[in-house]
Amino acid sequence: MTPFRERLIIQPVARFVSEEHIRTLLILFSAIVFVFFTTKEYIPFAARLVVPFLLILLMTTGQMKQRVVLLFCVVLGLGLNVWANYYVIANHGFMITYIGIALMIACAAGAQASAVMARAAVLLISILMGLALIQKLVSPHYMTGALVGGYLANGYIFKTLISLFYSNWPEVVQQNLTGQKLLLSTPPGEGSVVPLTVPPFVQLLAIVLTYAALFSQVAIEAFVLLRARLGIWTHYAVLLFVLIIYSTRNENVFLSMNLILGYAMTDAQTKKARLWYVIGIAYLLIMEMMGLRPGIFG
Repeated sequence: MTPFRERLIIQPVARFVSEEHIRTLLILFSAIVFVFFTTKEYIPFAARLVVPFLLILLMTTGQMKQRVVLLFCVVLGLGLNVWANYYVIANHGFMITYIGIALMIACAAGAQASAVMARAAVLLISILMGLALIQKLVSPHYMTGALVGGYLANGYIFKTLISLFYSNWPEVVQQNLTGQKLLLSTPPGEGSVVPLTVPPFVQLLAIVLTYAALFSQVAIEAFVLLRARLGIWTHYAVLLFVLIIYSTRNENVFLSMNLILGYAMTDAQTKKARLWYVIGIAYLLIMEMMGLRPGIFG
């Protein structure tokens, strides 16, 4: 791209996302809610029809009072969606509702909106990581490596990557899936046992990934708590954490919520990380809408 085009396109966008903190947050929030409402089958048609218009108004208005009213309407829709689909809705259905409430409170604070949202983001991401860590620690299924091992054995994660080192891995995965289908079709009480074929190095990989996830969540908690001292490195840690999780799970909407909380935590000293958060959210949402994922992570 020529320097003229760079000045015309890239620099204004970078300046906008770096300087317009609350406005960019509202745009990012609107984009996440839109993708969430349009990619989940259990969302009622009426909500899919009404919410996008509310989000357009939210992104375009510059008055804080109007933003509060519009956010209240969007949060009400998100809350009703959680209530109506309580037993089937994913965790990020709750998280996006909490983020919407935090944004509404922040906008109600007027000139202090950025500071209020930053404090709310620290609280939300700390609770999110803390509860996820506790859930893993108290789960024998997770701590033994069985959960991650199951993902590996079924080819849900790193199937392509493992195949680079173990050429028969696709056939092994297919055998495992076929065996599990046979087990599920067996009437209860007949005592059928279908062993999984998992090479020793894959079992070791499962243990390594299991404890690497624990370490990364502890590290993120530490970085967030020490953010005043670590500065920009806290945001690099959040971005790296999202990249690591993205390599293992296709949870683009949920990961975009982690990034918007990271963006909300930025201040004047760390605002150069804001563009990376915006790029990350845009990438995740575009991939979610298009149903694409890098083959190496398949």
